[in-house]
Amino acid sequence: MHAEILTIGDELCRGEIVDTNSSYLASRLWDLDITTRWMTSCNDRESDIADALRLAVARSDVVLCSGGLGPTEDDLTVDVVSGLCGVAPSIDEAARIHLEQRFAGRIEVSPLQLRQVRVPTGARIYSNPVGLAPGFEVTVRDIPVICMPGVPRELHGIFDKHVERRLTELREARGDVERIARRIYRVFGRGESQISAACRGIVDDVAGATIHYQLKFPETLVKLVVRDRDQAAANARLQGMDSILRARLDPYLYGTGDENLVDRVMRRLLEAQLRVATAESCTGGMIGELLTRMPGSSKAFVGGAIAYSYDEKTRQLGVRKETLDAYGAVSEPCVREMAAGAAERFGVDYAVAVSGVAGPDGGTPEKPVGTVWLALAGPEALGIVTKKLSWPGSRDQVRTLAAWWALRMIDAAISMQLPDHEERQRAQRILVGEVKR
Repeated sequence: MHAEILTIGDELCRGEIVDTNSSYLASRLWDLDITTRWMTSCNDRESDIADALRLAVARSDVVLCSGGLGPTEDDLTVDVVSGLCGVAPSIDEAARIHLEQRFAGRIEVSPLQLRQVRVPTGARIYSNPVGLAPGFEVTVRDIPVICMPGVPRELHGIFDKHVERRLTELREARGDVERIARRIYRVFGRGESQISAACRGIVDDVAGATIHYQLKFPETLVKLVVRDRDQAAANARLQGMDSILRARLDPYLYGTGDENLVDRVMRRLLEAQLRVATAESCTGGMIGELLTRMPGSSKAFVGGAIAYSYDEKTRQLGVRKETLDAYGAVSEPCVREMAAGAAERFGVDYAVAVSGVAGPDGGTPEKPVGTVWLALAGPEALGIVTKKLSWPGSRDQVRTLAAWWALRMIDAAISMQLPDHEERQRAQRILVGEVKR
């Protein structure tokens, strides 16, 4: 079952706002085993809207529209859709009553305000649980066209309350809908081309199977998809490839599904009742910011030191002046002492430290821009783990990559404590050759 998403609005075509509605709808359709084949945006012109709708119904099984349902003179979706259906617009009485109740005692309802409760006569109405303009569904050339407001929270509300169920009905009514089995593998520490090379050939001899890569810096999402008329058959083929793909991505595969590394690390810290602190230089607090995104993170994240200058590294973390004079701030000895100092001062299970040359200035032949040293101080059995990065990217990329590697080191260190032998081996491969006691 193929869908087209049409978003309507001059502000979209001028680049004044980002079209988040299309990505939201495509994601929700994908969850319903409905494939979005096209996404289109057009201006608030009657001819443009009409042309876009005619093209959409000619090549799709269902069309979802957003935008153009408001009260202003450039909100033309109802008029255009009504014209395509050969009917006149009319006021939806339930929406009118809701609007008048909302405005009661504040302002008088005008004909202009009533524009947003119009619908094509005879349309299937979808009430708006968070706004005023209702959504609606019509049939154009035998194709369902579902129209919703452009305000994201209103579109989300109507989709959740009405449209998801309706799309399921439409899909089931077809009877021969292709079923989809899919899994997302989350990889960090290798580039997209390296990951693609590692996965080459996995889907070649599997009917209906495809593999896709999404760079979501600094990680890469590997998406395995299997299509079949029978859901059980699709699931079985997907499961058959799972262990092969995991082996190819080892040890840089850290998880599957929607949970990213940031959420994974904090969840695991909370589950294991472990506490962590940070000692940051070039990242300027970014690691701490990532660790505090999840509610309840205060049970695991104790605090951090942002020690940018030499003096602050010494004052806050106890880094020796001799170390800084001999090796500089961007060095393994420095981050080792930063991590050890943070672990001692904060009294935590793990302390992670980072110092680097984020650029665009400050690099030298010995330490070019993108050089970053990290250290993780942990339990006695682990000691202090260090890692050197060399990533000649933009300043934001260097800092983000360093912060994520700090989290990945914490994640691997947690795995080192697990009873699962294979999990410990994978963690060791992330840290191998870098343990300096």
